[in-house]
Parts: sequence; structure tokens; C-alpha cells
Amino acid sequence: MASATPLGTVAWARAGHGRLTAGEQVREAATAAGVLLGTVPERLRRLLGLPNPAAVEVAVEELAIPDSAVATEAEELCRESSSPMLFNHCLRTFAWASILGRRDRLRPDPELLYVAAMLHDLALTDRFRDYAPMPCFGARAGILAFDWTRERGWEEDRSATVADAISLHLNARVRAERGPEAQLLQAGAGLDVIGLRHGDIHPATVRAVLDRYPREHLKRDGVGLFEAESHPGTRAHFLNRRLMFGTLVRLAPFSE
Repeated sequence: MASATPLGTVAWARAGHGRLTAGEQVREAATAAGVLLGTVPERLRRLLGLPNPAAVEVAVEELAIPDSAVATEAEELCRESSSPMLFNHCLRTFAWASILGRRDRLRPDPELLYVAAMLHDLALTDRFRDYAPMPCFGARAGILAFDWTRERGWEEDRSATVADAISLHLNARVRAERGPEAQLLQAGAGLDVIGLRHGDIHPATVRAVLDRYPREHLKRDGVGLFEAESHPGTRAHFLNRRLMFGTLVRLAPFSE
């Protein structure tokens, strides 16, 4: 029986211990198939060397980094706990998310989106891998973000928003009703890891982001981190086993 709570939220993860039901796996497979099918035009353009006239061009220096105390502390925590590869992935996730937000005319809360980007993969680090008794690393990171932001004075609703945005980023698609922060965190991470919506950003802007935040061999080192978290029934396991996630990472339109 499907969960009554939206798939991928922290409440969903707590109710089912972060594991997909058979019906949820079928629905996620259908959603993922639609997402991947939608990348075909972009892949054809890339093969033919044709530009996307709708690609957005943004000066990277215009992407303001929130400087609140919580945002600064979240960045410091990410830097201290993560490898250079993982830390730069989090920084690029925010950059891609911010750029796609401009393209899609979304208005996320900058601080909330930045904190979500900085904390979204902390459950992959040695320091926080065992933070909560939950096999789903996305949900573990969401629970961590909720507790961490509450300790720093955020209201419960705001902490819940960042927690769900993080937990939802492993979904094949995040719907608009989950909020712009959740939509854009998933979009930014998806672009950085498997190249989703890469063609929506002008090549000059892509190069500028990569120059500022080098990938540090994400393809080589990132797949192993993800595979280590592919516990049976989780979304990570589903992505690895059903959607050949490692292959998608290696085929992403980045050199490393």
C-alpha cells in the first residue's frame, strides 16, 4: 500500500524507514523514464553541435552567496566534513540551482536554498554517515538539517522545509507544490551529477561555474560513495539497480 505522505519527504521516510514500496518503485520508474526521455532533444543537439537558443547566460559573479550566520556556518560545516570533491559538488549544486531558478522564473529563499545545498550530502561523509538510524542517506541528511537548523534558531516550519528539500533530492522529479527550494536543489544536484538540463545553461556560464568550482574527479570518486549507500529498498538502491545510475554519471557531459 502506498504511503499517504508525499514520496521522498522526511515524514514518508520515517513512516516506511526510507524504503520504497513495490507500487512506489513502479511509479518512480515511470517518472524517471519520462525525465530521461525528455533529455533526448538535448542529447541530439549536443551530438550535432547545435546550440540551445533558450539557454540562459549568467555572470557567475552575480550569483550572490548568502552571508547570514547560519549560511556561513553551513558552508564551514560542509567544508570541514567533506572531501574537496563533495564540497565543490555542493557549491556547484547551489550555482546550478540559482541559474536554473532564473531561467524558470522561480523565487527561492536564497538562504534556505544555500543551506540545503551545503547540507544535502553530509550523510555521505564519515562524520555524519550514522547520524540517524535510517538506511536512506537523503532522509538522514534531511533529519540532520532539521535538527541542525533548529539548534540555530530556525522556526520549525523553516527547518522542515529545508529537511524535505534535502530528502526529496533523490526523487526522479520534484513537483512544484513541494516548493522552489526543493525543486531547484534536485535540479542543481541532478545537473551536476548526471547532466540533467545541462543544455538549459549557456556553455560560457557552464565553463565559468566549473572554473570557479572544479569537479575534482566527481565521476571517478562520486559513484562509489553513492553505491555504498544503495541499501535494499532505498531510492539510492533503486537508482543504481533500475536506472543504471553509475552509467548515467559516467555519461554526463563533463570531462570528470
